[in-house]
Amino acid sequence: MISDGGIRPLTSLSWAAAPLVAVLLAPGCASALKPPPSLDALVAGDASGPESVDGLLQEARIEYASRIRENVRRARNLWLQAAAADGSRIEGLLGAARSSAWLADHEEDKAMRLEAAQVAVQSGQLCAQAVPGDPACAYWLGVGLGLQAMERRSTALDALPRIEKAFLRAAADAPEMEQGGADRALTMLYARAPGWPTGPGDPDLALEHARKAVAIDGTYPPNLLALGEALAATGDDGGSRATYEEALTLARQWSARGDPDAPDWIRDAESALAGSD
Repeated sequence: MISDGGIRPLTSLSWAAAPLVAVLLAPGCASALKPPPSLDALVAGDASGPESVDGLLQEARIEYASRIRENVRRARNLWLQAAAADGSRIEGLLGAARSSAWLADHEEDKAMRLEAAQVAVQSGQLCAQAVPGDPACAYWLGVGLGLQAMERRSTALDALPRIEKAFLRAAADAPEMEQGGADRALTMLYARAPGWPTGPGDPDLALEHARKAVAIDGTYPPNLLALGEALAATGDDGGSRATYEEALTLARQWSARGDPDAPDWIRDAESALAGSD
């Protein structure tokens, strides 16, 4: 597996619920996947050669680290430039999917959120075409499909099984990727989806995957947030609240160390605790 080392993973959990709510509300069923455009169509700016890739990747990391929307948009284009410059490397496509997913979760304008979600999906598709079977490509395609379903609900019914398949593949082939990201995503999927025959929802499966994510990294706040939700879904309200409190404590510690994603985790934990009162 090729990954873009040094980049913090997307950690907001809000996207995970998107296709699940959308399935219940969608007025119709549209295809969640279309043939992706060429990289040249996605990139803004002059073409670069393979010798420029490492510099473009480094510049993108710096821009993305700020978590400022304008900078993250620049980071996305830099990652796309890197991908276009050398088709044998997928770090740029992974970075483009990651930054697009962040934008889809943070843009204020609905049209911009949809555009970002679609670029995340397209980047995941192009990544999977470049390196078939790569678990990172599968993971980010699943993330993109979930975000797209939030903004374009008619795609949700088609997206849901694709999302589950993508995350199951990533969990099987690279469980430690994104600090247990695939198991964390499956937790939210199974905890929030309607159950059979409507959907794949299964609280027991949610708890199983949450415990796997925590076993991979029990100090990572999003893993504790996912476990708290899984415990609530299985009826363990006391255990859920204690886990959310632990997640909040950890998130504050990460915040004190300057982690740019920690404010999102703190808000998620405080919201969950308020809802459990």
